[in-house]
Amino acid sequence: MVRMTRGEVRTCMHCSDGRLWRSEGPVRVTAAGRLHSLPETPWTLSLLHAARIYLCDLLSLLLFLLHIQHSPLEHIFTLDAGMASILPDELWLEIFDLAVEDADLFDLTLPNAFSEASWFKTLYGDWSLRLAHEAVNNAQRRSNTTKKAIVSTCRTWRRLGHEFFYRFLFFSDPRNIQRASTLMERDKDLGWRTKRLHITRYFAGGGTTMEMTQNAVVSILRHCPNLKIFIVNWPLANSLKAIGDALCTHCSRTLRVLHINIPTTSLARLIFMLQCLPGLVTVHIGFDGTPPEQINLGAASDLALTLPSLRHLSLRGPFQDFLEESIGWTMPSLRALALDFVNHRDDFPDLIEFLRIHGTQLTFLDLNIIPTLDVSMILDLCPLLATFAFNLDWRIPIWEQHAMPANSLMRRPHPNITTIGLHHLLYAFGVGYAASYDKIDPYATQMIRRRNDINFAALNKRNFPRLQRIRVLNTTLLSDLEANNGPSQQCYGRWERWWMQCQKEGIRLEDCTGAELGTLPMDPEDEDDESEASGQLTSLRELLMECKRMNAQRESDVTPPALRMIYAGNSRLS
Repeated sequence: MVRMTRGEVRTCMHCSDGRLWRSEGPVRVTAAGRLHSLPETPWTLSLLHAARIYLCDLLSLLLFLLHIQHSPLEHIFTLDAGMASILPDELWLEIFDLAVEDADLFDLTLPNAFSEASWFKTLYGDWSLRLAHEAVNNAQRRSNTTKKAIVSTCRTWRRLGHEFFYRFLFFSDPRNIQRASTLMERDKDLGWRTKRLHITRYFAGGGTTMEMTQNAVVSILRHCPNLKIFIVNWPLANSLKAIGDALCTHCSRTLRVLHINIPTTSLARLIFMLQCLPGLVTVHIGFDGTPPEQINLGAASDLALTLPSLRHLSLRGPFQDFLEESIGWTMPSLRALALDFVNHRDDFPDLIEFLRIHGTQLTFLDLNIIPTLDVSMILDLCPLLATFAFNLDWRIPIWEQHAMPANSLMRRPHPNITTIGLHHLLYAFGVGYAASYDKIDPYATQMIRRRNDINFAALNKRNFPRLQRIRVLNTTLLSDLEANNGPSQQCYGRWERWWMQCQKEGIRLEDCTGAELGTLPMDPEDEDDESEASGQLTSLRELLMECKRMNAQRESDVTPPALRMIYAGNSRLS
């Protein structure tokens, strides 16, 4: 086999979507690692043919790599230095880039209410829903496991795989935050490749304090000048000032995604922080605590912020002061707005005024709010909406003046909405908490169910000519339906009516997993109950078979003995 090094010829191996492709002509690897076109001479075509032989071998090695991450530690060290030196460094880096599966983690969006949940079985054998953000956390853990397997295999892989280890940092243990901070203090270049920093909720322990954790996070931020995504799931009560200063000082030009939780009393500090981060594309702010009756913003109240790149804004908790302040801001790129008022019912901000200023360009609007809002006015102010979610429990007085006002939802049909999401609905099917509350206050329950029927009847092609799907977003409701094996006998007719209405209109009725409403998880008799890695290995086995078919079409190519050993090992694995 021809050994390719810097200055020789190779082909690009995969597109951004993972499909294999071949370049239009031969390319040369320069010292900087970039690719430059070469003339198609007999010499270059010969080397190009040899480079293409690598393609099948690389995919087989990728299967081998993804297998070892799920093997016991003593079986990881099975690749000696001689075998690792068969391929040039550039091709190993391509393999590792596929193996770590972290490309989606650098997307500049965050999970929202429409992100699909998935069923899984708990240790006790019960079905439970895994939310989208939990799936992201699991993906980060799997990627970290793969990276550990890479650097633990041999010296060559450790040298090459080291750069993948710090592309994103995911912490669920405060002690690991301090360890990473110490390593970055020793080697100042480790944080140069870090683009994502995610700290999930944890329980402090192991001798750590909040102040120690805060100082460690600030130290890490100081060494990550190219950070794009910053996510912290625990409240930044006393740490907002220190962490905010670090972000504004070291990441102000690169930060694109911000996900934090702050006390309502820290609004002024948040506004100053946003002023220093003009490149933000996605922002999620969670507010904790009870907002004061009068909040003193000081100089922050006079700031007219300009956020030219902000496309996704998500607010949760008592956000009324923030929303009213943002009415006067300049956000020309805003396309998605998600508001979750949790269980708060009073002192809701002037959303209509906000939409008068910023609603004309919105294409996504998610309102998970208990207080009733004027749906007709909202949809009139947002003519470009394609996705809209609201509370189907809302009591809209004009609708209750008629028995079934199927055309009274709007003043005029909305021309662009294709997807509608439904929040709450806990009482609609008589399961879970609503089943017991129905015995306590049956009148209130019946009134809510009547509102559900009236509102759902208005979700038709007359009001929404382009409507394609309606999704029930409440994960608690779906879990209750699974536990009860469907709606109660009293409410089964409601599910049938809604289903027939959607079927007649050509609209898909879905639950929060993306499946049709009424599809509950089942245990197939022949289901292979393996770990999550089995799905990855299955797809890669298919990829390996394709490689073998390509191998059979070679005319006179000879596989090196070392790779033949790996092929044999992969055949036994599959």
